[in-house]
Parts: sequence; C-alpha cells; structure tokens
Amino acid sequence: MTDSPDADLLNIFRDEVGEYLTILNNTLLQIETGEATTDLLRELNRVAHSMKGAARAVGLKVIETISHYMEEVFEAALRNDLQLTPAVCDLLYDGLDLIQNVIAGEENSQEALAAVLVHLEQIVAGSVGQINGSEKISRIRASQEIPALSLEDDLLNEPTTLIMRTSEDSVRVTVSKFDQLMAEVSELLVARMQSEERLHEIEVLRRLHGKWRREWQAARGAYIRLARRLQDGSAGDDLEALFRFLENSQRHLTDASHQLTSLAQALAQDNMRLTTLADQLQDDISGMRMVSFETLLGAFQRMVRDLARDTGKLVYLDVSGTTVEFDKSVLDALKDPIMHLLRNAIDHGIEMPDMREKLRKPTTGRVLLAVEQRGSEIMVRVSDDGKGIDPQSIRQTAIKAGVLSQQEASLLGDDDARGLIFHPGLTTSSQVTTISGRGIGMDVVRNRVESLRGRVSVQSEIGHGTTISLIVPVSLTRIRCVLLRVGKEDYALPSSVIIRMVTLARQQVFTAEHREMVVIDDQPMPLVALADVLGLGADARHEAQDEAHVIVVHAADRTVAFEVDSLESERELVLKPLGREIAKAQFVSGAALLGTGVVTIVLDANDLVRGATGTALPRARIHHTQTMEKLERKLRVLIVDDSITTRTLEKNILETAGFDVSVAIDGVEAWRMILETTFDVVVSDVEMPNMHGLDLTREIKGNPRTRHLPVILLTSLSKPEQREAGLKAGADAYLVKSQFDQSQLIQTIRAVV
Repeated sequence: MTDSPDADLLNIFRDEVGEYLTILNNTLLQIETGEATTDLLRELNRVAHSMKGAARAVGLKVIETISHYMEEVFEAALRNDLQLTPAVCDLLYDGLDLIQNVIAGEENSQEALAAVLVHLEQIVAGSVGQINGSEKISRIRASQEIPALSLEDDLLNEPTTLIMRTSEDSVRVTVSKFDQLMAEVSELLVARMQSEERLHEIEVLRRLHGKWRREWQAARGAYIRLARRLQDGSAGDDLEALFRFLENSQRHLTDASHQLTSLAQALAQDNMRLTTLADQLQDDISGMRMVSFETLLGAFQRMVRDLARDTGKLVYLDVSGTTVEFDKSVLDALKDPIMHLLRNAIDHGIEMPDMREKLRKPTTGRVLLAVEQRGSEIMVRVSDDGKGIDPQSIRQTAIKAGVLSQQEASLLGDDDARGLIFHPGLTTSSQVTTISGRGIGMDVVRNRVESLRGRVSVQSEIGHGTTISLIVPVSLTRIRCVLLRVGKEDYALPSSVIIRMVTLARQQVFTAEHREMVVIDDQPMPLVALADVLGLGADARHEAQDEAHVIVVHAADRTVAFEVDSLESERELVLKPLGREIAKAQFVSGAALLGTGVVTIVLDANDLVRGATGTALPRARIHHTQTMEKLERKLRVLIVDDSITTRTLEKNILETAGFDVSVAIDGVEAWRMILETTFDVVVSDVEMPNMHGLDLTREIKGNPRTRHLPVILLTSLSKPEQREAGLKAGADAYLVKSQFDQSQLIQTIRAVV
C-alpha cells in the first residue's frame, strides 16, 4: 500500500467504489420496501467488505472505516442481533453519501463525518444510542476492537476529498472516443449521401443521353436516304466525310450508352453496399453508446425515499420501461430534469396522508415513472395522483408577477395557463424550500429537453393528479426530416412533429377571430405563413395562388398549419454542430449537410409553434423600468457571512458569473451598507455575531424603503423548523450549503430579482 497512489489507481478505485455504492443503495432500498432476506444481507456484507479492502489499498482511511462499520452492521443483521430499521438505514445512507462525496472530490464537513462515525461506532461497539433523537439502536457485539473517535482524531483530520485527474465518462471506452468515432461515421453518411447525389446526376445524364439517341433514331431515315445517294455518287466529298463522322458517332453513342448503363448499375450497387455498411456501423456504434434506463433507477428510488421521509408523506414509486435504452449523452442530460419532476410530484402534487384520507384517497400517494420507445423517439412520463395544477391559481400568480394583465389572464385557456409553469421564476408554491425553490426548475426542464430536439407536454386535472411527458429522439446525430422551400431558401423540419402534408384550395381557407384558419381531418387550426414566422419579409412570399402548400405540425402542445412555397422530399440527415454565433438563434434546432454539399437549417418545431400562436412566454412587466435598468448593468449583490472563506468563495463565484459583489461580516455591517447603497439582492448566512441573518431579514422586510429587496438565506441549518423560521422572517429563498451548487445559487439570484 502506498501513501500517495497514482492517478490511474485512484481512477480505478473510483470506478470500483461507484459500482459498490450503486449496489449498496439499491439493495438497502430493496430491503426497506420488502424483506431483509439472508441473501440480500449477505450481498450487502460482501460489498462492504470489498469496498473496505479497496479503500485500504489506496490509503483512504475514511472510506475504509465507514465500510468496516457497515460490514459489522450487516453481519449483526445476519445474526439477527440488529434490525435494519428506517433510522438505521438513514445512518447507512448518510455513510454512503459521505463516501460518494469523497470519490466525487467534494469536501465533507467534519461535523457530518463525526456524527456518522460516532453513531456507527456506537452500533458496532454495542452501546445504546439514539439516531435522530428518536429510535434506540439494538446492542450488538463488535467482532474486533475499534478505537473510539473524536474530532481530534487523525481520521477526522484526514483530507476527505479525493484529488485525481478529471476522469472521462465511459461506457466501455471513453465517451469522447465514441463521439470521435461517431463523427467519423457521420462523415461516412455524408459521403453516402453524396454518392446518392452522384447516382442521381448519372441518371440525369442517362436521360439526356437517351434523349439524344431518340433524336438520332428519328433522323435515321434521312441519314439512310442520304447514304444511298452517296453510294450513287450524287453526294460530294464533304458529305462523304460528314457521313463517316455520323457513322462513327452512332457507334460511339451505342458504346457510351452501354457504358453509362453499366456504370449506373455498378454505382447503384456500390451505393447500396455503402449505405448498408454506414447504417450498420452507425447502428453498432450507437448500440455501444446505449445504456439502460435502469442504471439511473437507484438514484431516483433513493431520492423519492428520502424526500418522502423528509416531507412526512407516504409515496409509492411505480416504474415501467426500465429496460429501454438511451444514448448515454441523452440519458445524462435527462437525469436532472427527471429528478426535478419527481421532486415536484412529491412536494407539490402528493398530499399529506391525513389530507388524502379526508379526500377519500389512499393515504399512500402514487408516482409513476414510465419510459416507452415510440419509433425514433423515447417518451418519459412522470405522473402523480395528487392535487393537480390549478389553472386559476397559475393565472393569479402570473398577474401578481406581472407576467399577464388581468384581461390577458381572463382570455387564457386552462391548458395555456398550465403552460405558464415553464415561465422562469413563476410558481404557485407559497413557500420557498430547497425542495421546490421559487419557480426554479421547470424552465430549465423545458430548455434541457428542447436542447435535445425534444418536446415537453403537461396534462393535469384538479384533484386527480398531473402528468408531464418528456419526448426526446433516440439519436442525436441522425434525423429524418422533410425538406421544404420558403422563398429562395430550403429548410428542414423533423418528420416526428409533422402530422400531415397537404395541398389545399385557397377557398378552403377562412377567417376566424382575425386570423386565417383551415380544417384538416375535421380539426380546425390556425394557418400561418412560415415566412412570416421566420421574419423573412414579403420578399419570401409569392403572390397568392389558387393552392396552398401546407405542412401540419404538432409541438408545444399545439397544432398549427404552416404555409410554405413548396414541399420537397423526406430524407435522413446528419446533424452538424452549430457555431457559437447561431447556437441560440430562435427557430433554429441544428444544421445538416445535404448530398449536394449545401448546408440546410433544421428548424425548431417548438419555437415555430410558439411563434405562430403567440404563446412564447412573455417577459414580466412588473417594475418594467427598474427591470430594464437592471438588465443594462451588472446586478449588485451583497454577501453577508462571518466566515472569510465562505465570503471569498461566494464572491468569486458571483463575480465570475458577472455580478457586482460587495461583502459584509455580519448583519450590523450589512444593514448599514443597505441603508447607504442600493443592492439588487442580499445573500446572507443565518448564524453570525452581532446580528444574525433572521434579524437582518426582518429589518429589510420591515422597512418600507427596503421591503422589496430580495433576501436569500444560505446556511448550514437544514432542519425543517429552521427553514420555516427563515421563510417566516421574510426570506425569498432558503438554500442549505451542503445541498447547493454554484449554478443553483446563480439561478436563485436571477429568479428572485
């Protein structure tokens, strides 16, 4: 064993322990929801023992010690000397989280580490202790002597994070290598399309050549008659030379025709082989990148379990479609959105047990996580049988936030009102917690899914629950599109969002509520010129014709008929990355290279439909003047914390994000600065000398001059009653230091300002 293992060994260790943590988490969940069978306990004991040995090999005493204690606990459970009650499992989960932090390179607080180690030692050593102040732990006998621990122990002073080189996320080989290989295969697909284009050009040449032969055959009679006159001696020398040329041309024409036919046939066969090879190669590489949805299931189950216990709710998670496979990059991108939807289902949707009993519902709420592949797309649904989304509550919240006027809200349908949950910062939650936040998340969910060329839909019924569906493509590199022309430009639109392509007589277009409409398949829908949505101007539109070429698109929970100048063909395209200049351009989803070498824009169906129906989320109009002023300058943030390390860290994070940051060491200094200087938001600790964060918040919210100044409490106090105290003091958001990352802090600031 070495005191300083090399980076390769640490990376091997990290991957190994990652697998052990997954097994331990999943098996503990299985025991909690079922029965602690001997086989399951023996598996837990084996994995803990293996993890202890691996940690000893790299000299990580913290992981070795936690693993040893866990091994002893599982041995005691096997001997029936200890029951894995929810309280004991809570402690074991805490230990697993500490290990996860170590291998992820995150710092564990000494307080949290000491608490877990002391309680585990009490169990192993056989002392009678209490966990969470409520449940006594059975006395068990330790199989070997373990020294008592204290905060002064060398173990607690040992660094608890693992420093190693940045690892490459991998399936079987590194994902970056797969990406490179996939890019090369994409070039092969482009070459295949170019080959198809060359084949098309040869076919055009063959048709031209055939026309030439037919014209020659039509003139052949005259040629024969002239040839006879030449034989009679009635034609001169010039004609004789001309006839020799014509005779040779006929022979060359015949030979060229045979060669063109053979070449076209050979090229068609070569192109077919190239197509088969390219498709098979990409399918094979895509298959190697595919991972089962089941790989994320343990994290989802653990989160639901912990959140249900934290909120005091009874929740049953039902999962289906776990064997459906995703491209790893897609699955990684969906993990956080699914986590957020599950949190919302429990926090906002599922009622407390006593309330469900009054409503004559089962006291245990049901959350469904369903995955289903539908052709070239995958649908992920998160459903709950809770209280549902009240559209009237959404309208009132939108009015209060200045998103809608009273008149606009009254004209808004229920489905459109529910769609406002995707507006940044908009929520119907009356409280701000680390679970639900203040409207933080649903806009991120939609943006993340749409960045994958996917769609989000919401269905909800008051009192019966909510279903949110995420629909994403199976492949991010290949896409079937319909090519269409608007003005002088060609565009592509994904086939998956297209319902119909039809040519209508102009008489079928009618006007309702000052907009053009059509009826297609007995369904009325708006008819919108795609040129108008794209802002191409009148030059891109032809004068009204007797017929309208229409493409019917369903996206963003709406159906719209778009009029285009012409509909071309459906093709499979290879997507290319967009440059920075247009990566966030409206209506643009990507770019693809056609076989002709021309780059075509792939349109974003969600943006198109929202632009066509006027349902793009409007900007909040409340305090419009102040808001515009804030957008034109850096937001001014005041950080209040008595720890110089914390102040410096937060200041660096926020200045890097573009904020103008000031700092104060306690509430007294902060209050003086607030009275002297204008700030846009205050980020404060709670426990500080002289004036703590709760009193500072009350001062700010109780003063007419500063009551509109947002306050974010950022603290290590995580108990429910401590959160409640912060919110009652008037805080706009409450974040726990051990549970947040820098992006969450930045998002929270932007949400409350």
